[in-house]
Order: sequence, then structure tokens, then C-alpha cells
Amino acid sequence: MKKDLFNNLAGAASIGIMAFPVGIACFIFGFILLDNPCAFCWQERTAMILIALTAMFIIRYGLRPKYIAALIWLGIYGAYMSTLHTSFYLGWDVGQGQSLKILGAHTYTWALFVFVVVLVVVALLLAAVGNSFPANQVRDENLFGVPKLAFIVFFVVIGGNIVQAFTQTGPLPFVGQDAPGRVSFFPSYMSWEMDHWPRQSPDARGGYAIKDVDLNEFSIQKPVFSDAPLAKVEALIDLPTEINSRVTAIDYQQETDRYAVTTEDSWVYVLSGDLRRVLTKAHVDGMYQIHVSKLVGISFISDTTLVAMGDNKAYVVLELDENHTWASNYRPFRDSDNGIGELYRGVFLTVRAKYAYALSLGFDQGSNRLITITVPNEKSAPIVSSQFDVSDMTLSAENNMKTDSKYNQGFLSEYPYITGIDIGDDKGYVINSRGGEIISVNLRSGEATGKLRFITIKNFQGLVRKEDSFQTVNFNKGVNSVFEIREG
Repeated sequence: MKKDLFNNLAGAASIGIMAFPVGIACFIFGFILLDNPCAFCWQERTAMILIALTAMFIIRYGLRPKYIAALIWLGIYGAYMSTLHTSFYLGWDVGQGQSLKILGAHTYTWALFVFVVVLVVVALLLAAVGNSFPANQVRDENLFGVPKLAFIVFFVVIGGNIVQAFTQTGPLPFVGQDAPGRVSFFPSYMSWEMDHWPRQSPDARGGYAIKDVDLNEFSIQKPVFSDAPLAKVEALIDLPTEINSRVTAIDYQQETDRYAVTTEDSWVYVLSGDLRRVLTKAHVDGMYQIHVSKLVGISFISDTTLVAMGDNKAYVVLELDENHTWASNYRPFRDSDNGIGELYRGVFLTVRAKYAYALSLGFDQGSNRLITITVPNEKSAPIVSSQFDVSDMTLSAENNMKTDSKYNQGFLSEYPYITGIDIGDDKGYVINSRGGEIISVNLRSGEATGKLRFITIKNFQGLVRKEDSFQTVNFNKGVNSVFEIREG
């Protein structure tokens, strides 16, 4: 009696486990089984098939610890892969995604539901078993009824998928398309190609696996505008010695005659107009609530308010007010002087710049917008300018930087590497630190022209315009030096 109870329980639960993955994998997802180039798809489907196969072992040989362990492992692995897969599309607008929607959810999101169901059913099985697994569960009689039907359906569906996979995409080394088209058994419509071999990334971020920015890596490149006027570069002043890590951004507030700089270890310093005294400072805790990576941008948006940005486009809004103390800012700051505090923090969400880091932040007072400009990487080479309305910090406009140069068709090393921006009168001036030049950019159209070029290239960070000259910062042997760039 007890034996039959457990056999029936195991059989029914196993069929339930199997029905979800096999049905979803082969009839909803099922384009290609063995040589699908989508790394997430084939791993999800493989896990589903192995779950179904394990369920059939339970039906045939009974409920055993090793089968439960296999189901738990496959359920966790499948849930992880499907979560990673689904997360790529969570930032899209409502209704957007890939492939068919079932009950309002796109098909790839159902994979996560399937694996969660598997884990829930396994938990119920273990709860029903009690303190020990029943012995002698091997079926001596032939399978019949629903279990037999499940076995037949499993092998028919898997066999059909194998036929489908190898007829539509060919045997190895051929692989299928990343987004397969309709299935046809006419040879002229079959796609046997080798253009979509999967690229496995060692990074857990999958498609977001972009190398983090290292400001200490520096290589000299050709300027985008080699015919721009030659500039004169000279050292202006060394910043106070307490700023002993690389300065990554600089801004100037004319009304109050104050500078603000950020450093790569997330310090914000407010300096006097002569750059000789630190008026106040704060060490931003990048791990408090929203993750703000190393600070690379700083901009005054009012006399007493400024925004500091990390290279991941997360930001903190700071206020200069004597009422702020170290005690009142204990949570957002690792350390600070009195007179500076954090108001709030958030993230700049973009469209074109989603797969790129930004190393510059500027404020356009005329449009009341903050502007970021990205740097190229191995997956996203175009230089994108994004504008955010200060009233709600929401994306208002984006465009790609356009020039008369041929850099848009060049190698990655030929793209400008923007590490500073200064804005005024709908025009931005950016510094290409690796190309040794200052470029003028129309903020509305993205059109860029050469402004100045300089022979002395020192991995300059940040840019601010004062009257007819520009100021930027270089870090060398523990000292941050402000340089002046002007027409020679």
C-alpha cells in the first residue's frame, strides 16, 4: 500500500515536472535543440530535457535521492540562466521583447516559471516523503496509462526536434541563426551557416560583460581633427597635497568663484577660486543604496548644488550648506567635512548609451540639462551624447557624435576618448585625452569640429573653460597638476 502510494506520487509528480519543460522547450521555444547559437536558449532547453529525463527515471526506478539532487541542481541552474536571459529585456518599454507573448509574457520569461515550478514540485515531493525514502520502488510491471504516454510523447518530441535542428541548420560545424526564421523543409529555405558561433564570456554579466574603465591605461592615438589649430599647453598650478589620488573631473562655478573636483577613489573636493585651498570635501560611499562606481564627472547645477557621477552613469546630488555635518551624512559618506551633504542619488537611464561607460558630465544652463558623453569599448564604439532634464533626471535627448572624419568606420583605437566636457551656449567642448585635442560639439545635432590640438599628451582628465582658455588636470607621481590650454 505504502509502496504503491509513493510510486503513484512519484509518477504523478514526475509527469507534472516533465510536462512543463518538454512542452515549453519543444513546442514554444523549439526551433533548434543541439546547435542553437544562443548560449542561454540551448542551456535552458538542455536543462529542461534533462529534467524530463530525470522524471522518467523516477517513474521507472522510483524516488531516489540522486534523482532529487539532479532535479534540484537542474532547476537552480535553469532558473539562473533564464533569469539572466530575461534580464536583458527588462529595461525595454512596455510590450517590448522577442518572439511570441503567452498570457502577456514573452516566451523566454516562461522558462523562469518552468524552473520555479520544478523546484516547487521537488519541495512538495520531499515534504511528502517524510524522514526516509521508500525502498524497493523499481517497477516490475510494464508501464501503462499516463506514464507510458508520457514516455512516448517525450521521445517523439525530442526526435522531432533533432530532425528539425539538423535539417534547418545542418550538422556541425554549421550553426543556426541567433534569431531563427520560420521552419521549412524546402532546401532553398534552410540556413546552413557558420556566422553565428557562440562567444562564451567568462563574465557573469553575459551581454553586459564590458571591460571596466581603467583611467591609468593610456595610449596615444591620432587626433580626429589633425588640421585644428595648434594649442599652447602649460602647467598652471598643483592642487593641494591632500588630494593625493587621480583627479577625474573638474568644474568651475563663476558666481561663487569655486571649483569642484572628483577623484578615482570617490572623493569630492570643493576648492577656492585660486585652487589653493580645500573649502570642504566628502568621500562618497559608492555602496550605499545605489551603486555609484568611481567618480568621473562633476558639475555645478546651481550656486550650492552639484552632481557627481560614476563611470556607470549613477550619480549623487550634493549640497553645499553649513547645516550639513559629518554626523548627519554618516550613511552616504565614508568621511566628510562639515558644509557638504548628499540630497539623493540615482541613475541616468539611456537608450543608445546602454552598453557604454561615460567619463564626462556637463551642465547646460540654457536647457537645464545634464549631459554625459560615452567612451568606446569592445562592444559599443559610437560616441553617444545623452541629455537629462535636471527637474526629474530623465533622458530627454540622445545623439551620436558626428564628424567629417572617417573615425566612424575606423578601428576601436581611432575613436575619440572623451574624458571631460564644458558646456555653454548650446555648444560643448570636449577633450579627447588620447588624441590630444579639444573638440567642439553641437549639443543639438551632434556635429563636431576641431577646436584645438596639442602635441603634449598627458592623459588629461576633466575640462573647464575660463574666458579664452581651457583648464584640465593631469596626475603624475602623486601630484595633480592643472594645465592651461589656449591657442598658441
